Amino acid sequence: IQSGRLVPIVVAAPQRLSQLPNVPTFKDVGLEPVNRMAYYGILGPKNLPKEVVDKISAGVKKALQEPGVTKRINDTGSLVVANTPEEFTAQIKAEFEVYKKVVDQQKLKLD
Repeated sequence: IQSGRLVPIVVAAPQRLSQLPNVPTFKDVGLEPVNRMAYYGILGPKNLPKEVVDKISAGVKKALQEPGVTKRINDTGSLVVANTPEEFTAQIKAEFEVYKKVVDQQKLKLD
């Protein structure tokens, strides 16, 4: 992109990216339903004790306070959110519902 060999036309993000301020989001071009940004997170096994979840969450938040870590993430065009385990759980459930609706509407089946 920086060399001009690849020209971005749209990004899937909640707002325009600081690295690509002139590139519109899907929402900007009228395609809000597909404005779904990839996300990353830390997951553990079901019924992981809350004290373990809280300890891991605190460690991740501490790491994300390091300027070098956040810069590296931001430089990729990703956004640092660092939400709570409960918020991340809700995000995963919401994403599942979005894609479940697409699968159901399109009658998609595994072969």
